[in-house]
Amino acid sequence: MIKSLDRISIATSDLERSKKTFSDFFDSSPAFEAIEENLGYKSLIYNFENTQLELISHLEKKENSELTNYLIKNPNGGLFGFSLQSENKEMFEQIKKSPSVEVEEITEEKKITFLSNDLKQSKNFKLSLNHYDSPSIKKNIDSDLFALDHLVITTNNGENIVNLYKEKLGIRLALDQMVEEWGGRMLFFRTGQATIEVIDNKVPGEDNFWGLAWKTKNIKKTCERLAKKNINVSEVRKGRKKDTLVATVKFDEIKIPTLLVEHL
Repeated sequence: MIKSLDRISIATSDLERSKKTFSDFFDSSPAFEAIEENLGYKSLIYNFENTQLELISHLEKKENSELTNYLIKNPNGGLFGFSLQSENKEMFEQIKKSPSVEVEEITEEKKITFLSNDLKQSKNFKLSLNHYDSPSIKKNIDSDLFALDHLVITTNNGENIVNLYKEKLGIRLALDQMVEEWGGRMLFFRTGQATIEVIDNKVPGEDNFWGLAWKTKNIKKTCERLAKKNINVSEVRKGRKKDTLVATVKFDEIKIPTLLVEHL
């Protein structure tokens, strides 16, 4: 039912500053810039093997209310939400929970049109389902951070997540286990060569989009490159998962927990 993890959206009040930060981090430029006049946003899109990352901000003459509310609460920006791509329009129509929004993004190369539907998982971040009329723009990936490894969500109700992701969306539940060290439940959902990791920690409040992990083929070289760009990166260490190396990245202006992962 779900083809892939479509886009990860990072909201920012300063698009140019965020562009520099993430272009330095990914060692690549955005694949394209998109403007959506009706919905009042402008975005920069970075392509990866299994998803896209979107830096999203207001247009100067028109605001987007969801972005406005988010940036009031998070003035430095942060993880705004992510979207899933439906296999086809029939599946999209079956899954959608409310009337869809028609999105028309204007780029230098073409117009991108797609239907988007808010799946209403949580007030704290936006989970959407997208269906494209035509294939989205893809360009060669020249970054050493070539793919998303996983994204992390925290919740206090794992059963609601299982009901939405597995039962309604048909995403494969690859792991469901209790973790004795911290007394919580860990869920791994896999789609399109990416993992959605859900931590059910029973902390009161809404679901939260917590962090991102990116794949690299050579973590030591990636860390050396980031250090030369004055990006705060930790020493390389063994990961929790067998045969992995990891390192932690901390951004100055946008507080997004970020992990680098090399699979040996």
